[in-house]
Amino acid sequence: MQTMSLDLDRRTNERTDVELWVDAEGDGGARAHRAMDLSLGGLRLDRGVPMPTGTRVILELRLPDRDAALRIEAEVTGAQRDRGVGMRFIGLSREQRVRLADYLLRCWA
Repeated sequence: MQTMSLDLDRRTNERTDVELWVDAEGDGGARAHRAMDLSLGGLRLDRGVPMPTGTRVILELRLPDRDAALRIEAEVTGAQRDRGVGMRFIGLSREQRVRLADYLLRCWA
C-alpha cells in the first residue's frame, strides 16, 4: 500500500464532519466506505481505503435526505493510514453542487 500525506493547505472549501456511506467505483470494482468529512470541493473517506494519489473513481453519496444517491466523479488527493483518503470532486454539475450545499447547510444548522 502506498502512503501519501494529505495536503491540507490546498483546501478551498470548509469541511464538515459527517457520517455518510459512500460507494466508490473504480478499476478494482465497487466498495462501500464511510465518509468522515465533506465539503463542496471534496471529502475524506475512512482510513481503510488503499488508493494511490491520482486515482479517479465514481462516488455514490447516500445523503440521508434523499432516496437517490448522488453520483460524483472524484480524484484521490492523498492517503494517510491513520487519517484516511482525501478526495476532490471533479466537474460537479449545478444540480450536484446545489444538493451538496443544501445538505451541508442542514448539517451546520
